[in-house]
Amino acid sequence: MTVKFRVALLMTAALVGGPAIAADLPSRKAPAPLPVPPPLWTGFYAGLNAGYGWGTTTGATTGALPLVDNIANDPAWGTPPGFTAAALSGVANVNQSGFVGGGQIGYNYQWSPAFVVGLEADIQGSAIGGRGGRSGIAPFGPDLSGFIDTAIGSSTVVAGVDWLGTVRGRVGYLVMPTLLAYGTGGLAYGGARAVASHALGFTDDVPTVHPTFGGVGRYSDIRVGWTAGGGLEWMFAPNWSLKAEALYYDLGAASFASSPVGALFNNGNNIIFANIPTTRVRFDGVIARAGLNYHLNWGAETPAAPPAPPPTWTDFYAGLNAGYGWGTTTNVTTGAVPVADNIAAIWGTPLGFTALANSGVTSVNQSGYVGGGQFGFNYRWSPAFVVGFETDIQGASIRGSAGATGAAQFGPDLFAANDTAFGAHVVVAGVDWLGTARGRLGYLVTPALLAYGTGGLAYGGVRATAVHSLGFVDDNLTTIYPTFGGAGRYSDVRVGWTAGGGAEWAFMPNWTLKGEALYYDLGSASFASSPVGAMDPDGTNGGGFAGAVLFANSPTTRVRYDGVIARAGVNYHFSWGEPPIVAKY
Repeated sequence: MTVKFRVALLMTAALVGGPAIAADLPSRKAPAPLPVPPPLWTGFYAGLNAGYGWGTTTGATTGALPLVDNIANDPAWGTPPGFTAAALSGVANVNQSGFVGGGQIGYNYQWSPAFVVGLEADIQGSAIGGRGGRSGIAPFGPDLSGFIDTAIGSSTVVAGVDWLGTVRGRVGYLVMPTLLAYGTGGLAYGGARAVASHALGFTDDVPTVHPTFGGVGRYSDIRVGWTAGGGLEWMFAPNWSLKAEALYYDLGAASFASSPVGALFNNGNNIIFANIPTTRVRFDGVIARAGLNYHLNWGAETPAAPPAPPPTWTDFYAGLNAGYGWGTTTNVTTGAVPVADNIAAIWGTPLGFTALANSGVTSVNQSGYVGGGQFGFNYRWSPAFVVGFETDIQGASIRGSAGATGAAQFGPDLFAANDTAFGAHVVVAGVDWLGTARGRLGYLVTPALLAYGTGGLAYGGVRATAVHSLGFVDDNLTTIYPTFGGAGRYSDVRVGWTAGGGAEWAFMPNWTLKGEALYYDLGSASFASSPVGAMDPDGTNGGGFAGAVLFANSPTTRVRYDGVIARAGVNYHFSWGEPPIVAKY
């Protein structure tokens, strides 16, 4: 076989067998593209928050205008018109602050790899409140009689925000795929309140006691304003994020008038002067808070997760809570005792009978939002039972106010007249914050559902205010008996006990939701008010001189601080899902 023939044979075999050989080679087609996961931040979410708020405008301004001035044109006085109003005008420093806690719901849309927009609405209970006082003096002299006339005034202002909500837009930048820095702003609304109490003293160079009367004004309304701020949100686990933010809120300013404040001539038959105080309070401030959100990611396809290990229930945990509280003892009792009674022997009235007018029971319904955080430890000591310890603290806006009236009548007295005292009082009471330290004993209904009872120590910041007024008349309708009212205040940290129960559900690795109800009892507190009584207008009614005390009673008010809080919470358990440590030998 020649060389040429061999070459031709090899070429023919290659041309005939090449396609068949190529068909047996492995394919090099490109792999199918993997599905692109949906944006991490797009979807609905809901969660809880807790924090603290501070008011930024502390000045509460009071300005008084003259209503009546019978001495300005009097030839014996000749004082400037309304000069005494300056004693009731000025600025009180009211620092509003307190805990806040509640929940939020919202929607995010991740419209590029780096930017997220969304809308969020929230509402929370608030214990933001404060009080402040001021005093002023208005002198004039000499008047047309050559005397120096002086009015000395004082005011106490209490103001606060009982609850606060917002509806805000959010624009954020993804510093990292799981870390969002955002700015936010929009509508703010909330329940605002304020009380202003005014007192007055008036003298001239003549040693004459001029009876004076004070005034009180109250304001309560739902106000609407705006809010702006910013924060950070960290997606630390699938569907879960932690956020920290600060918001400035401005609910505007409210002005409200008080009842007249003035003085009477020493015979009690006519008004020397009367002024109308108007107080202006601004409700604005900053809240700093932390929050936890669960992202629903509706419609998003997520890869199937491997089966999670069952919860162990032995570990440390921490979380947030929010709810509502109701007081259970509504009766507030006031009892007055006589401290002076100069008419008992002269008029023949029973000793201290007028004290009944300032005694009685007021129904004060304390209620409001609560919100805060908890920390604890569980130990699973058998397959079915768990024991543990938990401590928590939360801000509270649990409060209420109510008033009552009373009357005490005697007659005929030694002058054949009927004597009647009319009393009234207003009581405001509440709990500003509440904490507990409790043991827990639970039964595992299922491996993921724990039913438990709990009880232990409770403690909290409580407060109360009582304001009393009085009227006094007899059958001699030509005589007006000047009266003076009293007020008392109480504020303290009280310690008591708590007991209750609930259920906790392990809905995913390391995370549980709980719902519980707790009864708390911080005991009762009694506090006295300044005396309440009547004066002798001209010295002919048993007092001995004009302005002398006819009788005075000291009221004591008793408030009980107990109730029930119902709340929901979320806990993160630090060790669930960790594999057990196996010793090797």
